[in-house]
Amino acid sequence: MPSPLGEHLLGEVPPPVLFNTWKHHAGALRQRVEEVARAGPAALPELAERLVVMGTELMDLYTGEFSPAEVAEKVVAALRTAGRLEPDAYRAWVQESGGYAVIELAEDRSRWVLRQGAEGERYVHVHPARWAPQTRRVRANVLKTAVMVLACAAVHGGEPLDVRLVNAARTKYLGLSKVRALADDQGLSAVIDALRQAGK
Repeated sequence: MPSPLGEHLLGEVPPPVLFNTWKHHAGALRQRVEEVARAGPAALPELAERLVVMGTELMDLYTGEFSPAEVAEKVVAALRTAGRLEPDAYRAWVQESGGYAVIELAEDRSRWVLRQGAEGERYVHVHPARWAPQTRRVRANVLKTAVMVLACAAVHGGEPLDVRLVNAARTKYLGLSKVRALADDQGLSAVIDALRQAGK
């Protein structure tokens, strides 16, 4: 099983940024679905295994147009301009702000929470701010389901909004219980649609 902060996460953004795209970036998740579609059925169990890094809690998903690398570059540029990019200056700023700070990217008005990272050179831990523009609040199991059903549909065909396909993906790959209807599952259809549109 991959490490939650393994190379498959860290390699997407340059240091000093730590950004878990499995949990927080819709466009990156859509790209993973496309990779699974190209790889075929054997890639589905691996995808399900990697989705474990999402955990079980509520999270914030960036749905805007910037790639993970672009988000990281813009955060680094903002910190550099403010004189807060060096590790000591960054640490002091975050501590003075109560353990986290928030910055806004002017281009799309998205807001990002910055914390102190514990990964050595990746000390700028970035994730989307809740209830902010370009961000959707989502339950982990809903996001896992959306990614998995999109991948299953891409590999085997079918409509991702078909509750039978949703339940097949949930039970076979994620070990989750069946749902009666998508409307009852905390916005699953909306999350599927957000992932379909992300990065386009």
